[in-house]
Amino acid sequence: MEEINYLRVIAGLLLVLFFPGYTLIQAMFPRRGELDEEFDTLYRVTLGMAMSICVVILIGFVLANPSLGNAPNWEGISDEDKGYFQPFFVTTSLLLTTLLFFIAGWYRGAYPWMANIHPSLARAPPGLRIESELAVAGKYIPAELLELQGLKHDRMNVKVKLKEAESRKRTGSSTMKKYYEKREKTFLADLSDIDSRMAELDEILTPSGEGGGLSADVIQEESEESLPVAVPDVESDTEE
Repeated sequence: MEEINYLRVIAGLLLVLFFPGYTLIQAMFPRRGELDEEFDTLYRVTLGMAMSICVVILIGFVLANPSLGNAPNWEGISDEDKGYFQPFFVTTSLLLTTLLFFIAGWYRGAYPWMANIHPSLARAPPGLRIESELAVAGKYIPAELLELQGLKHDRMNVKVKLKEAESRKRTGSSTMKKYYEKREKTFLADLSDIDSRMAELDEILTPSGEGGGLSADVIQEESEESLPVAVPDVESDTEE
C-alpha cells in the first residue's frame, strides 16, 4: 500500500510541476539548441518547471470560478456540494492540457524519436529544409535525416563561434587569450563530434555501393558552402 502511495506522490509531482510546462516549452521551441547551444536541456527543464506552476495556477483559477456551478455527484470521484476545484477535475485538466501541448510539440517537430514508433509520425522542426522527394505523397521523413539536418545547423553555429573565438584571441589580453584558447579547443572538439556523427548518419542513409541517397543534398550543401572562398583565386588566375 505504501508503494502505491509513493507512486501516486511521484506521479502527482511530475504532473503538477513538470509535464505541462515542459511540453509547452517543447511546443514553443521545438529545435534542439534553440534556447541555448550549451545548456539547452537545463533551460528546458528549468523553464518547464516554472511554466508548469503557471499552468496549474491558471487551471485552478478556471476550475474555482463560481460561475461554473456545482460539480456533478459522482460517488467516490466528485462531490456535488463543491465546485470543480476537486482532485479529479484538476488531474483531468492537467492531463488534457499536457496532451494538447505534446500534440502541438509533435506537430512542430519537437519529438523526432516518434518516427521510430511509426514513419508517419515523423515531423520536421520549423526552419529545416526537407528534400522535395520526401514531400511526395506516401513518403516519410526518416528520423536520421531530421537529425542530419539539425547537425548541419549546429555545425554552422559552431563554425561561427569558432571564428569569433579566434578573432577575440588575437585582439584580447593574455588572460583573454588563454580563455579563448580553451573555448577554441572546445569548439574544435564539438565540430569533430558533429562531423563524425554526420558521417555515421550518412552511412545509414546512403548504403555503401550507392551513388547517392536521402542525405546527398545535406552533404552536398555543406561542400558547396566552401566554394565561394575559392572563387577569388580562380578569377585572379584568369585575369593574369
